[in-house]
Amino acid sequence: WICRKQIASMTKKRRNGGRNKHGRGHNVFIRCANCARSVPKDKAIKRFQVRNMVEAGCQRDMREASVYETYTLPKLYMKL
Repeated sequence: WICRKQIASMTKKRRNGGRNKHGRGHNVFIRCANCARSVPKDKAIKRFQVRNMVEAGCQRDMREASVYETYTLPKLYMKL
């Protein structure tokens, strides 16, 4: 005999279910920058990718040709 109250429900892995949706019914879908998969905006992992605007090989050439001695090249910030 097994009582229904004794049967444990399945464990829940995350309190938020892997989403940041609390209180909203639906979310806009966005495209993954890596594989172009459609993912809900609240479930997507947001990251900033910081790169130099010029690759390392050209940086040295630009530093040598530059008039300014302490000029730092700007970086490129991309939200993925």
